[in-house]
Amino acid sequence: MFSRVTLEISLKPFTRGGEETYLAVAREIFADWYPLIKNRREGSLMLWTSDGSELLDYRGEPDDPFEYASYLGLANNESETHTKKDRHEHFSLYRCRSPYEENPPVMTYAGLKKIVHALRAAAAERIPASRFLVGTTFDIGPEFAVSRFKYRRHPEVMTGGKILRYGSLDSTVTLAADTRAYAAFPDGIPEGTSFAYFLGRQTEAFCRDLGFDYLWLSNGVGFSADPWSLDGKLYDGKTFRIENLNHTRDKVLAFWADFRRGCPDLPVATRGTNNSAGIDYATDGVPLYEIYETEKNLLPPPNSPWAAINGNFGLELMGHMTRIATLPPEDTFLFRYYIHDPWWVNSPWRDRYNRQPHDIYLPMAVSRIDGEGRVRSAEMFGILSIDNSYGEMPDDCVNEPLPHILRAEREASDAIAPIVWVYPVREITTARTVEELRRAYFGDRMIADAVNAAFPLNCVTSTDNFLLHDLSLYRGRVLLSPVPTSPEVEKRLAAHAAAGGAVILYGEREERRTESRGIAFVDIAEGVPALRRALAACGYEIRTTHGEEEKKPVLTLSPYQNSLLFSVYNPDTTKDIFFRFPHGAPILLGGEAELREGMAGYRFPRADRRECRVYLRQESGTVSLSEVAPVSAIYRRKFRLTGLADAELIVFPEEETPDGLRISRKEEIDGYFPEEDFYLADTEFCRDADGRGYFKASHLDGEFYLWFR
Repeated sequence: MFSRVTLEISLKPFTRGGEETYLAVAREIFADWYPLIKNRREGSLMLWTSDGSELLDYRGEPDDPFEYASYLGLANNESETHTKKDRHEHFSLYRCRSPYEENPPVMTYAGLKKIVHALRAAAAERIPASRFLVGTTFDIGPEFAVSRFKYRRHPEVMTGGKILRYGSLDSTVTLAADTRAYAAFPDGIPEGTSFAYFLGRQTEAFCRDLGFDYLWLSNGVGFSADPWSLDGKLYDGKTFRIENLNHTRDKVLAFWADFRRGCPDLPVATRGTNNSAGIDYATDGVPLYEIYETEKNLLPPPNSPWAAINGNFGLELMGHMTRIATLPPEDTFLFRYYIHDPWWVNSPWRDRYNRQPHDIYLPMAVSRIDGEGRVRSAEMFGILSIDNSYGEMPDDCVNEPLPHILRAEREASDAIAPIVWVYPVREITTARTVEELRRAYFGDRMIADAVNAAFPLNCVTSTDNFLLHDLSLYRGRVLLSPVPTSPEVEKRLAAHAAAGGAVILYGEREERRTESRGIAFVDIAEGVPALRRALAACGYEIRTTHGEEEKKPVLTLSPYQNSLLFSVYNPDTTKDIFFRFPHGAPILLGGEAELREGMAGYRFPRADRRECRVYLRQESGTVSLSEVAPVSAIYRRKFRLTGLADAELIVFPEEETPDGLRISRKEEIDGYFPEEDFYLADTEFCRDADGRGYFKASHLDGEFYLWFR
C-alpha cells in the first residue's frame, strides 16, 4: 500500500481569478483525487513553479516577481515568441514559445507562499489524518521557464547535454563571481563557489521562507548533466575514456557533499536519468551505490517517464530495477506516472498511451527483494502532473486512469517473481577498469533489449542482499546475473543450480567458465535471441510471430495470491505470442487461447492485465477460460473452462489447502447430484518446487467448472 501519494502541479490553475481562487483550486484538487489520497500516511503536492530559477534568483523579498512556467514550448527562446493571434501553420513548440494564455498574470514570492498556505488549508480539511508535505522543484533545461540566472548571469553552468539547441545545467560546475544579492548570499557570489553549495544554501532559505518541506531534483540533477543520452563524459559511443573516471565520479559525489553543506537536513527526492545504474556509471561516472551510502535523506529516482515518449519500456523497467536493487536507509521507492505534461502540450493518458494502462501495470509489477528476503513493491506514488499545459484539470484524466492505479496497488506482488535479476549495483558503480565499464554498459543494454522483446523480467535483488538470503527463498526461480566478480556470489549461484534451480549468466566470451548442470551462459555479443533460448531451456518458452526487426511485446509476471498476473504492452496487435511454462501452457482468465504444439497463443490488445491460475498440457485446440457467478455460500469464485482434449490440468487456488478447489463437470450444485458424482474424484493436491499448492487432474475432455473457496 502506498504510504505517500504526491500530486504534481504547475501554478497555471491558480492564476485564473487571483488570490481569492487559491483555496478553491486547492479544494478542487483534493476533491478530484480523494479516492487516491484518502487513508494515506502522507499526502504531498509538488509545485512545478518554474524551472527552479525562482529558487536561484530568490533575494528574500516577498514582493519580488519571478518567472514561472507561463510559456508553452521552449521558454528560453526569447527570439521567437508567438501569441495565439500570430501563430502560423509552421508554428512548432520546438522552435518557438507561446504564452499559455494571453497576458499571463505576474506571480510574486508572496503569492507563491499564499498558494502553499492554501494547499495546507485544503489538506487539513480533506485529509486531516495524513501528514501533508509541499515540495518545490529544480530542473536543468531551457524549456520550463525563462531563466536569467542560467542563460544570462551564469551561462558557465550550462555545459551539460543539449536540449534541442540549448545546453542544460551541469550541477558539478563552479560559479563565476556575481555582485547581485541573493537570499543566502546577500553580498553576492564569490568566484569559484560550487554551484551545489549555492543551490543548497538558496534552497534552505527559499524553503524556510515560503513553507516548502522538500526539494525535487529533476532530470539528472545530482547524477548526470546529460540524462537522456547513451554516451557521456566517459563514453563517446566508441571508446571508454577510463582516464576521466576518477575525476568525473568524484565531482558527482562532491555535488552531494557541497549541497549538504548548504542544506544539511531538508529531504530531497530525485528524478535521476533515463538510463540504468550501469549505463550511468559507464558513461558519466555516476557512483549510485556511494550516493545511497552517504546521502541519508534521499528518495531514490523512480521509473523514467521517457518511455511514454519513445516507447522504450524495456529501458524504463530495466533502469528502474537497477536503481532499486539497493536503496538508501529509508528503504522505500517511488512509482511515478505521467498523465499530463505542463509544458509541451501533450497529455500522455490521451495522446501517448491512448487511454491504455500499460505504463501503470508494467512498472507497478516491478518488485525488489530486500536484505531480509521480503518482496517490496513501490510504497510511494507520484503523478506528473494533474494539470495540462493550459492549467486545466480534465476529469477524464482523473477518472479513467485512477481505477487502474488503484488496482495495480491492490495487486502488488506478494511473492518472488519467476525470474529474479541478481544485480551487482555496488560492484558495477565502484568499477575501475575499461573492461568492467564495457560489461556494465553492454550488459544493461542487452537486458533492456530483452525486456523489449517479451523477456518477463520485473524482480530484482542486489548481490549484497542475495548473499544474506537463505537459498530456499529462490526455490523454483530462475536467477539471472552477469558473470559474478565475487567468488561468494558465484558459489551461491552454483549452489542454487546444484539444488535443482536454474541460473542464466551473461557476459563476454572470455568470461565463459565451466558450465555445470542448471547454469546457462549467454554471450552479450549474441544478444537477445540467445537470452531467450536460455530462458526456454529453464522452462519459460516464449515465442512471437513478430519479425526480427519488428517491435515485440513487453511482458511482466507478478505473483499475487498464488496466481501470476500477466501485464502486457503489445505494440503490434496483429501479431501473436505463445507461452509454455514449467507447469504447462498458461491459460489466462477472460478469453481464449489457441494451443499449438503444447503452447498457448494469444493476440493481445495494446494493453492487457490478465490473471493466470490454470495451466494445461494439451497439444492443440482452442481453450476458453472465463469467470462466472458462483451463486454459492461455500465457493467465492467459479471459472468455466472449455475445449479440453485429453488434457492434464493444473490449477493454483487462492486457498492453498486440499479443500481450496473443487473441479466439476456440471455448472450447478443441487440436491439431485450426490457430491461424489458431482466432483472429479481423481483430483490430486500437490506442492511445486517452491512450496506453492496446486491441484492436478489428468485425461480431461470437454467442459469443466473450477470452484474456489
